[in-house]
Amino acid sequence: MSAAWIFAAAALAPAAALWAGYPRRPWGAAAGTAAAGGVAFWLLAKIPAGPQAWALAAWILAASGYAWFAAARARRRHRARQSALEKIRAAAEKARIDLAQAKSRGMAAGREQKQALALYGLIKGLTEALGWEDVRPRLESAVEEYLGISDYAFYLAAPGGAFRPLLIRGLSASPGSSWTTLERYLQEHGLSPAQAHVIENPEKAAVVPISDGEILGSFYARCPASVLPAELMGKALSFAQEIAFAFRRIRIFQDIESLSRIDGLTGVHRRGGFDERLKDELIRAQAFKTPVSLLLLDIDHFKELNDRYGHPFGDQVLRRLGEILNSSVYETDFVARYGGEEFAVIFPRAQAQGAARKAEAIRKTVEQERFSLGFNEARVSVSIGLAHFPADAATAEELISQADAALYRAKAQGRNRVVNAAPGRS
Repeated sequence: MSAAWIFAAAALAPAAALWAGYPRRPWGAAAGTAAAGGVAFWLLAKIPAGPQAWALAAWILAASGYAWFAAARARRRHRARQSALEKIRAAAEKARIDLAQAKSRGMAAGREQKQALALYGLIKGLTEALGWEDVRPRLESAVEEYLGISDYAFYLAAPGGAFRPLLIRGLSASPGSSWTTLERYLQEHGLSPAQAHVIENPEKAAVVPISDGEILGSFYARCPASVLPAELMGKALSFAQEIAFAFRRIRIFQDIESLSRIDGLTGVHRRGGFDERLKDELIRAQAFKTPVSLLLLDIDHFKELNDRYGHPFGDQVLRRLGEILNSSVYETDFVARYGGEEFAVIFPRAQAQGAARKAEAIRKTVEQERFSLGFNEARVSVSIGLAHFPADAATAEELISQADAALYRAKAQGRNRVVNAAPGRS
């Protein structure tokens, strides 16, 4: 091989080192450089030493070394770029996560604001309500918006430790579907209505008392599948605390209203309430084509009773007679003090025969009762007049007039008896 060809082949050694190290393989460039060095020494050994041989050997080593340097620098730059890209990606991911969290917090804040507004609206609505009928739709709307549940029940505490339903939604086949089943569940598990409880079986639910120091009611909430019972319990407790004041206010208002409509001595309704109720019942009877019976009752010889035993004894007779009347009729019937020693009873949807039987039972009960105060004791009788809508009258005024006429005839026929407005009607 001629020297020219050897020089030409040796000159390619740096290119081979550069190719081996491209684009970022310092180890390839290092291997190429080592191989080029071997070629340089081989040239010096084969070709007589001279300026050209030494120059070529130096070129081979320098160029191959540069190839290694370039590959190493390219690798360092690549790693730097990769590191910068990783930092950019990390920063972008962190920004994305922060944005998502901020969005989530914003949505949560929005939900909380919406819930707070719903609760505020409920409390405002409750403070404006004058009775439980007004409360129900507002309470229903606020529960679904504030708590996000659709299956729940509210029970109102009644005298004697009993509870009555106020609002029940979507709780069929549930312990909370009635107070009877809920009370039985609480008793079986040794739980008190005065304390909050999480129920696990047969369903997940929260039972929360509505209280301001005194139990005003109870709230039962079935837990949705997407909500943890502890989370629901926390919100239900807050909700119950917020509405307790409104429940107390409505109860006080109703107690005051009841006292204004109830006769303080006898415990039955006053005359004003009687007039309103009779008109309402006749409107309802006309709409549904049902009968209404009216009973007017007067205590026989009441003035003589007062003269003989004194007014306190007369008051005791009136008080006890109110108790007898209240206990002798259904909840749908309406007992009122008509005036002085007179009482009135409205029997909605009552047939004439049934009303007559009730009137006779009342008369017998009074006749058998021993009225006493201190050392004084006496028996009392009553006279009763009955009239029926629409058989005897078409208006409330006519019905009262017919019952009063029947009462007058009962007095005229010897007292202590029941007389119907229509002669011969039993």
